[in-house]
Amino acid sequence: MQYPLQPVRRGSVKLLPDIFQQRAAVNRSYMLSLKTENLLQNHYIEAGLWGPRYFVGDMHGGWESPTCQLRGHFLGHWLSAAASLAATTGDQEVRGKADYIIGELARCQQENGGEWVGSVPEKYLDWIARGKHVWAPHYTLHKTLMGLWDMYAIGGNAQALEILVKWARWFHRWSGAFSQEQMDEILDVETGGMLEVWANLYGLTGAREHLELIERYDRRRFFDPLVAGEDVLTNMHMNTTIPEVHGAARAWEVTGDARWRQIVDAYWRSGDTERGYYITGGQTNGEV
Repeated sequence: MQYPLQPVRRGSVKLLPDIFQQRAAVNRSYMLSLKTENLLQNHYIEAGLWGPRYFVGDMHGGWESPTCQLRGHFLGHWLSAAASLAATTGDQEVRGKADYIIGELARCQQENGGEWVGSVPEKYLDWIARGKHVWAPHYTLHKTLMGLWDMYAIGGNAQALEILVKWARWFHRWSGAFSQEQMDEILDVETGGMLEVWANLYGLTGAREHLELIERYDRRRFFDPLVAGEDVLTNMHMNTTIPEVHGAARAWEVTGDARWRQIVDAYWRSGDTERGYYITGGQTNGEV
């Protein structure tokens, strides 16, 4: 699909000495300051490569703590940033660190049986399928999935794609065990950008299983009333509705299905052109 506007090619823009160059340098320094084993800590634990004797010293805490149900999603953010930084600047130190991490994720995947490479256990997804409360596993896993995609699509790391395709195989088998009604229940628990990942994969591979993942991660309870003109955005969690609509946009690009475009247009009307809002937003729930 051709667009009238195209992004500037990565690496074709150079920052001159100013505040933006300074901020870029601070960002790079911070990224390299993070210990590789700490970035991988929750993936190591989930793969059985780390045990309690490692739970000492300066391990990452907060949402990255091994006791937090959102643990491990930060690594995905880091990989996305590293892919962009290395591709834009040619930074070999950042690229080397990121490539090493991808190799370690491949090792974790192998230890987990050859498909799963999450920082949280598979049972978290089974729990939400049973209606048991667990804190947004799809949100967490999406970050790693997107980090892998960016390391391939932006960073040029072929191993990242291999890991992603194997992991998608697990999701395809798991999601295939549920009826549409059951998937509707599952998708109401913050899926974040899962749809976009599957659309990216399908756009690359054209594989039937990746198209089926797009279809299964179609959150109809949100998208259908949105297209019908209902206000389903007020007091909704924007941190999941925006990524879900990003996914719809990408699904339209790779499938050509007009319904996905209708979803995106309806979202823009409801979320922007027909809505009064404050400078901090107007369609969220406790978010700014």
